[in-house]
Amino acid sequence: MRELLWICFTAAALGYLAAGALFIDLIRRQKPRPFATRFAGRFLKIGLLAHVGYQVLDAIRTQECPMFSLRSALGMVSLAGVVAYTIMARNRRLDALGVLVSSAAVFFLIAAQTVGDSVTPDIAPWLIALHITSNLVGSGILLVAGGASLFYLLQARRLKNRVLLGQGPRLPALDVLDNTVHRLLWIGVPILTLGMLTGRFVVKQMGAMTSGDHLRAILSGVAWGLLVIALVLRQALDWRGRRSAYLTVAGTLGVLVVVVLYILRALGVMK
Repeated sequence: MRELLWICFTAAALGYLAAGALFIDLIRRQKPRPFATRFAGRFLKIGLLAHVGYQVLDAIRTQECPMFSLRSALGMVSLAGVVAYTIMARNRRLDALGVLVSSAAVFFLIAAQTVGDSVTPDIAPWLIALHITSNLVGSGILLVAGGASLFYLLQARRLKNRVLLGQGPRLPALDVLDNTVHRLLWIGVPILTLGMLTGRFVVKQMGAMTSGDHLRAILSGVAWGLLVIALVLRQALDWRGRRSAYLTVAGTLGVLVVVVLYILRALGVMK
């Protein structure tokens, strides 16, 4: 079993790294090489499939639901982000975003190995599973939205400064990035909202909360609020462009900080 786990883990890491390297090659060249164009996405999918295999085998080894293990739960961030990117990249040139997604996938894959197995508190199993799943799946999707918003701001700045075509990395068109962010927000925000709602019940069953718990709850609420505002303003007032991108980046940075804080708690760095 351990040998299979190691093979799947290695294949996932190498798949993500190879995809990232090819995506970098794609954005560096005005005329992409056929090999990179053909295999960048395929290596990302290889990493995804190997990662899924690793998650399944690890759940069999520990004999527990993946959502009751912080290591497996963190893997959901990578999987959700890669799946979201794969779907959104169909018929779109999102190579620059692919660099970010593949790099983040490797980070969370490796970071998950540094934490312990169990995170199950004395709470109803279905509730904690739903809470963790919705939070991390939503976070993975929204981190991709934040990356797309960041590239939107970079591309808008380049156009404002009249950067000539061929200078610097190739970035997706502004309308492509904006539409990608809009769709990802519509998917990720409702899922994260479910995580916030179930989190209220989790807090009630936890009893006493540490200062770290309060900090994570506050940051989660602020990040969620910014993303909800971004989505509502886009939908109700057609509030797009740089203002919406700034809101989305700020919200997803908050989400990322919360995930990192959970990792630090698991490592014993903070409570």
